[in-house]
Amino acid sequence: MAETLKTYFQEIHYSRKKPNFCLVIFLSIVEFLYKTVINFKNLLYRINVLKEKKTNVFVICVGNLTTGGVGKTPIVIDLANKLSKEKKVAIISRGYGAKISNKNPNVIKDYNGLKYENGLLCADEPFQIAKKVNNNVVVITCKDRKKAIDFAHIKYGIDTVILDDGFSNRKIKKDKTILAIDSKMRFGNNHLLPFGPLREPISELKRADELILVNKGDENLDEAITWVKKFRKSAKLCQMKPKRIYNLQTGADVKINEKTAIAFCAIGQPMQFFDFAKEFYQVKPLVFEDHHKYTKSDIDRLIKLAKDNDCSTFITTQKDETKLIELIKNVNGYSFNVLELDVEIKEI
Repeated sequence: MAETLKTYFQEIHYSRKKPNFCLVIFLSIVEFLYKTVINFKNLLYRINVLKEKKTNVFVICVGNLTTGGVGKTPIVIDLANKLSKEKKVAIISRGYGAKISNKNPNVIKDYNGLKYENGLLCADEPFQIAKKVNNNVVVITCKDRKKAIDFAHIKYGIDTVILDDGFSNRKIKKDKTILAIDSKMRFGNNHLLPFGPLREPISELKRADELILVNKGDENLDEAITWVKKFRKSAKLCQMKPKRIYNLQTGADVKINEKTAIAFCAIGQPMQFFDFAKEFYQVKPLVFEDHHKYTKSDIDRLIKLAKDNDCSTFITTQKDETKLIELIKNVNGYSFNVLELDVEIKEI
């Protein structure tokens, strides 16, 4: 029910479905109240009634203005790997969806390597980040970003912190703010929550030092570049493209033999993943709610769908990988594959 409701609202947010009149009135009222609260909070910060806390490190925030999967994670990884050549870098994530408590700092990775065998305990996104960053990058999760920053500075001598998300959280003074924008989805219907996907009014783009347009195979990319330059003449483009497909059970690269695959994921913008998967297979898609925690019944459902479509191949995202490993250990006769994306960031 929750997944169906979320999908329904995503359809509204990105103008693929028109709500009835009564729902429009209700959403407009709630949006107005939400916008009032957000604008009042931002006003209090502007007039220094509320103050951002300074830290002893250089803080970079990589965030987004909307809900859903914009593509921040590859940007965070790329930025951390580049900065770590000269700086002592830590990535701090809230650790949403983790089984372990995020009240206090949890070290997911330090200079000695990963501290967890998979992401089931520590959350999928920070675990995937920890697997892809350089050896000299520390990855920490904590609900209290200030507490995590102080911990990283004292324990590891960190001088540069990258906040994975946190644009709307103004409790910490940021030295640089980067906003990622989806080239296809953009700002949806330009409404704030819950009527639209915006967490903050579009006018708050002024708080960003840098805009990065994330391209996930947008056929109208030139138009998207023109659009983003209306907000900022100087921007960057993050190109996302398939790098390889590997088998989740073995880790080996996959040679495409079967024509059909069940493509499934639990991410914010599933259609973009399906578009990539279609470059390799005839796709039968199945969407789970963002951050969905897979169960054995989900695997049974996937296998039934595969049988109904006379195929034995599945393809999913790296974000979903960590939540599936334990569940498919004893599954035979089916190939669970993962699509890995490559990233390139350049000026536009």
